[in-house]
Amino acid sequence: MEDIELIEYNEVDLSNSLLVVAFPTVGLISSIAGHFIIDTLKLNEVGTIVSREFMPATIIHNSRPSPPVRIYAGEKTCGPDGKCEQIAVIISEFMPPYQIIKPLAEKIINWAANKGVKAIVSLEGTHAVGDKDKDMKVYGVASNTEMKSILKKYKIQETQEGMITGVNGVLLYEGVLMQKDVICLLSEAHSSYPDSRAAGNLLKKLDVMLPDIKIDPKPLYKEAEEIEKKIRAFMEQSKPTAPQLPPIPTQMYG
Repeated sequence: MEDIELIEYNEVDLSNSLLVVAFPTVGLISSIAGHFIIDTLKLNEVGTIVSREFMPATIIHNSRPSPPVRIYAGEKTCGPDGKCEQIAVIISEFMPPYQIIKPLAEKIINWAANKGVKAIVSLEGTHAVGDKDKDMKVYGVASNTEMKSILKKYKIQETQEGMITGVNGVLLYEGVLMQKDVICLLSEAHSSYPDSRAAGNLLKKLDVMLPDIKIDPKPLYKEAEEIEKKIRAFMEQSKPTAPQLPPIPTQMYG
């Protein structure tokens, strides 16, 4: 077996779709947003990415055991203008080891290209400074001129200076080197707790980018405290049996 293998359970048409990549980050907002998309749109688990380097664990969701890195997709939704949209999600609850991040990002980009994916949107968090209740902003970074025009179209302010680490950082610069369409959306978030409100801010931007697919983040805002309590409880519950993870490096942004 290869060090990293992407397995599709069934052949799925993802041509012209938007691929959302959600690995854990500041405030766990990418994981929260990814799960919300999957549950709200009732996406099906269509594949997985496996590696001997990944955490040896099973994720249980809706009573179903699944591997740590899953791929979800839904049916195409067509609007009155005849254009069709589709969303797919790659999600995980853990950050992969450093030595495998680059080949993992390359695997995702190459697979997306082979499937005819329109663009990759990775979800990221940046440390919020100040009051917990302040209005959190969403920023964007694009791999090329066309993706920059997308950010401008949807009034997403570009990050001018900084650094993005992990899978999202590698996806961005590999997007530049391989001339692929990649956007990273960054929402300000509080790192001291699971920040559902910041995740909702990411979903608001995705919602306008996919006019024919409705991703209404209002329930996420409404149930934010309850969701955060559940995630805290899950994290506490997993402590006795889960191996200790290395700390995730602090993200820096301008």
